[in-house]
Amino acid sequence: MAIDRYGTRKLSRKADMKNSPIAFHTVLFLVSLLGGCRSTPVPPAPGPVPYETGEPDRTDAAPSPSEPVVSEMSPLEVPASTPPLKRIFPESLLNAPEKDSAPPALKYDTVLAARTTQTGNHGGWLYRQNRQKQIVGFEFSNRGGNRVLPPRHDISRNLLYARDFQFSFDDRARQDMYLMISDWVASRDKQFRLSELMNSVLLFFPRNYLPAVAPGGERNIVTLPTGEEIEFDAETHEIIGGVFSEDPVDLNPDRIARRFPGISYTGKGIMVRANARGKDPRLAGTAIITTGAPAPDCQPDSGCNRCEVPARELWAQNGAARFRFSRDDDFHRFLLSRCGFGLPTVVTAQQTQ
Repeated sequence: MAIDRYGTRKLSRKADMKNSPIAFHTVLFLVSLLGGCRSTPVPPAPGPVPYETGEPDRTDAAPSPSEPVVSEMSPLEVPASTPPLKRIFPESLLNAPEKDSAPPALKYDTVLAARTTQTGNHGGWLYRQNRQKQIVGFEFSNRGGNRVLPPRHDISRNLLYARDFQFSFDDRARQDMYLMISDWVASRDKQFRLSELMNSVLLFFPRNYLPAVAPGGERNIVTLPTGEEIEFDAETHEIIGGVFSEDPVDLNPDRIARRFPGISYTGKGIMVRANARGKDPRLAGTAIITTGAPAPDCQPDSGCNRCEVPARELWAQNGAARFRFSRDDDFHRFLLSRCGFGLPTVVTAQQTQ
C-alpha cells in the first residue's frame, strides 16, 4: 500500500472488498458507484469562486482538474465557511457539471482510493476516479461509537455496523448526480445481510454543481448540487451542521419494523427521495418530492409542496437506472404538471433563456 504526497492510500480491489463495508454495498449497487467514459467538457458558466482555492500537485492519484468555477445559475446562497476552506484536492473543487446527459450504458472502469486529511486520526474519505482520471464520486462511513450509531464496526468480528454516504456523479453529468445513504444493522440472528440494508437515494435541485468534499479542520464540508453545504465531523462522520440533520440509526433487529436512514433536508431547494430495503430505491416503489423542509404532517395536495410519484416516472427501470430528466427545465415542467410546484423561478428563467 503506497502513500503519496496528498496522503492518498491506493487500495487494490481485493483490499477494497476486504476493508470497507461500502465495498460490500458495491455488490448490490454497482450502478451507483461506477463512472462513465470521458467526453468533451461543456464550458462551465463563469463566475467568482467563493472559497480560497489551492492548486494540487500533479500526481497519478490526484490529477489537476480544470479551474474550479461557480455557476451563475444558482439562486441559493453558498454559505461562507470559517476559516476559509482550502480546496486543494480534485474532489474538493467546485465545478459546474460538464454536460447534461450521462451515457445510457455503464463502463466498469472506476478505481477507489482513500484520502487522508492529515489531521490526527481523522480518516478522510474514499474517492472514485475513472480511467480518464476524472473524479466521479466520493464516499465515507459513520462506523459507530457515537450518538448516531453506538455499536462499533469491526470487520474482524463480522460486525458491519455503519451508516454509509455515497455521492455519485457518473461521467460528471448533470443527469445522474445523487446521494445513496445505507444503514447496516444486524438482524435477530446477529447477521448482516445485503437484503436487509436500509437504503435511501436523494437528489437535489437545482443541479448547478458537481458534489464536492473538502477538509475544514475538525469538519469535512460537502457541497450539494444546489451549492448548499453539509458539515460532517471529520473523525466520526456524524452530521454536525449545514442543511442536513440526522436521527440515530434504527437498531431494531426486526427488519420489517426498522426505519430508513433518518436524514432530513432543511435547505431551500427541491429534494427527491426514494427508499428501499435490500435493493436499489430507484427501481422500487415510490419517490417523495419536497421543497426544503415541509411540515411533518404535510399531506399531498395540501399546498405544502410535497408530492409522491412512482419511481418509474423518475428513473429508467433497466440498464443504468438513469434519472429521466437530464435538464433542470424539463424536470421543472414535470413538477408543474405532476405536483403543482416547480424549481425556483430564477433557475428556470435563466436556463430557458
